[in-house]
Amino acid sequence: MLFLLWFKVKQPESITQKQLMEIWKREAEAALPAVKAGKIKGLYKVSGRREVVAIIDVNSHEELDEILETLPIIRELGHSVTVEVNAIHPYENFYELIRKLAQ
Repeated sequence: MLFLLWFKVKQPESITQKQLMEIWKREAEAALPAVKAGKIKGLYKVSGRREVVAIIDVNSHEELDEILETLPIIRELGHSVTVEVNAIHPYENFYELIRKLAQ
C-alpha cells in the first residue's frame, strides 16, 4: 500500500533553532536507511519551508501508524508536526480502470 505523507514542522517557542536542527538530524538519520531499504520510495524536502514529502510502501494501516508514531520528529516534537496522509496508487492502475470504465 502506497501513501503520500506531507510533514509540516512548526518550531515550538520552547526550543532553539539549533535544537530543532538536532531533532531533524536524528529524523534524517532514521529515514535514510529506510530509503535504502526500499520502505520509503521517495523522500523530498520542500524548498523554503519546514516541510518534507515522502512516499512510503507499507503492508497495512497498522504498519503506517506504527511507523509514524516511532519517528524521532513525532516523538520529540509531537503536536508541532502536522502529517497529511493520502493513499495513492500507480497511475498505470488508474489507466487500466478508466479503460475498463470507458467501454
